[in-house]
Amino acid sequence: MLINYRKEMLHDSTLCEFRDPVGAVTAGTLLTLRFRTRLENVQGVYLFLFGEGRREEYLLQQSDEYWQVQISAPVVSGVYWYYFTVKVGGKLCYYGTGGGRTGGMGCVYSAPPPAYQITVYDPGFEVPAWFQKSVMYQIFPDRFRRSNDRTAEKGIEYHRSRGRQVLYHEEWEERPLFTPMPGEKNYNPCDYFGGTLKGIEESLGYLQGLGVSVVYLNPVFEAASNHRYNTADYFSIDPVLGTVADFESLCRRASSLGIRIILDGVFSHTGSDSIYFNREKTYEGPGAANHPESPYCSWYSFEHYPDRYRCWWGFASLPEVNEHDPGWQRFVIKDENSVIRHWLRAGAKGYRLDVADEIPDDVLAMMHRAARETDPESVIIGEVWEDATTKYSYGAKRNYALGGMLDSVTNYPLRHAVIGFLNGVSDACDLKNFLVDQAANYPRPMYYALMNLLSSHDIERVRTALSVRIDPHELSREQQASFRISDSQNKKGSRRQRLAAMLQYCLPGVPCVYYGDEKGMNGFLDPFNREPFTDAPYDMTGDYRQLAQLRNSADALQTGRVVFFAPHSDCIGVLRYVIGGCDALGRPADDGVYFVAINRADTARHVVFDFLGRNPLFDGEHQRLLRPVLNRTVGCMMSGNQFTLVEGLLEMKMKALNGVWLKIA
Repeated sequence: MLINYRKEMLHDSTLCEFRDPVGAVTAGTLLTLRFRTRLENVQGVYLFLFGEGRREEYLLQQSDEYWQVQISAPVVSGVYWYYFTVKVGGKLCYYGTGGGRTGGMGCVYSAPPPAYQITVYDPGFEVPAWFQKSVMYQIFPDRFRRSNDRTAEKGIEYHRSRGRQVLYHEEWEERPLFTPMPGEKNYNPCDYFGGTLKGIEESLGYLQGLGVSVVYLNPVFEAASNHRYNTADYFSIDPVLGTVADFESLCRRASSLGIRIILDGVFSHTGSDSIYFNREKTYEGPGAANHPESPYCSWYSFEHYPDRYRCWWGFASLPEVNEHDPGWQRFVIKDENSVIRHWLRAGAKGYRLDVADEIPDDVLAMMHRAARETDPESVIIGEVWEDATTKYSYGAKRNYALGGMLDSVTNYPLRHAVIGFLNGVSDACDLKNFLVDQAANYPRPMYYALMNLLSSHDIERVRTALSVRIDPHELSREQQASFRISDSQNKKGSRRQRLAAMLQYCLPGVPCVYYGDEKGMNGFLDPFNREPFTDAPYDMTGDYRQLAQLRNSADALQTGRVVFFAPHSDCIGVLRYVIGGCDALGRPADDGVYFVAINRADTARHVVFDFLGRNPLFDGEHQRLLRPVLNRTVGCMMSGNQFTLVEGLLEMKMKALNGVWLKIA
């Protein structure tokens, strides 16, 4: 319950004057916490710190207008929480967070309140610098580009020879299969368009022109479906895509152009139609489902052999593995030629781990360690749909973000926040608070490596999400297939998408473009978000190329510090800077100051950005050092328009559904 002392008490965890340093800290860091109150009858202020089996109380000392205490951050990495108890006139009140946040300005309560978050991470947590400076492009291999040979056709023949149902689309422009095949009860993703690894290799020049430096491939290993998340053989490239030699050639050619290849690692389950399980008896060897003495039997958990077994989300075609089985661990992780090590040696530079929630933390740590031992510059990305710092799954707190486990995660919360803002579901203040909280709660090594996506193979495309406000989960596949976005909706969606991309490319983290988004492709859920790569109305290739060039041109736009502004409900601003020759990660970097702002409204907005006012995450000493450059005329790097800063104030009329990208210094 809130009580009415709001104006008399204050703590804001995003301001250095109240918490120094702001944000996540390494274990053992000295931390100063301050609390301010204007009440005269305060008998004492106490800090309660708890988490990871620890609960401590500290008495704050009064110093001028603040009560403060200096503590050492816990030596055990974890997410910790704190709130204040204030004794006023012989009674107790509490001060904690408000508005559903885990940081920022708080509220006064009459009972123990929502607490502030402090993320404490491993001092040795490092992410390869190349990744934090990257631009990523995601490819669903079957739908990107065919090659001018019979690779795909031969692969189709191979799968048919295994007795698998296969539909091959002769025409690239056809619609993906979305209903059951004739005579079948259930939909089966058994249709192929024939994209190949050679086709991707032939497109590397195009990707290089887009400023791409990382290509993330959806699964490429042999499997009995077009999506290949039901792995049949971890050591074989699916023959529809090509061969191991084709993969190695792709990696070599990509490397020569400064592009690295990331694979999709699907390790929490296999396919039932696989060498390892072999329920369908497709393979000659003894699989777990057809031979109780199979070397793979211990990988799986049978309730009744062989027809009842633990499977992923109830899908019998996806039997789950026991990740603590020693044999499975040797095969996938530990052996000198384990799956993880093998493909890194073949040229991959890391893995995006499918359904990371399904893999225990200790096994994730084993995978991370094996990858680093094989290639110290490799990266491990986890598919995590929520805030990775506070994620709970299967009844346990997950330690994804603390170091030694994942270098990055899929930043779906950012996608939700950006699209919500551009569609009018939330306002600029909401988006600013979200951005501030992510910056404050994630360890910096991971924050600057977050996989910042707007589309993927699992969600509707960003163009669709910004053109129509429809929840595709409420539509059947038939309804999704028949739905037509009007030209006016698509045009407005393209303008919003440009603003979303501007944010995506100026924020800390790794911008990830899903294939075809730059072309303006639309699509609801699977399989409509996986249509063949093609041109579409309101193409944005030039915009994405320009944004990548801008991002890649300056250290400040890659690993510089960040501050957010929301002077109007429709307008958000992002300041990126390096000052003193050192970036946010403590590495040498070129000085620079850049500012990006967007207006989501259908009409122009007159706004003033105050760079010298008190603002979350903005270090006062940095403001002082930046003051000399915040008093000049600057140009927009996208439009050429001129704007003038006067004593740290930037006053501008922002055009409707438009943005600016300014180089200040």
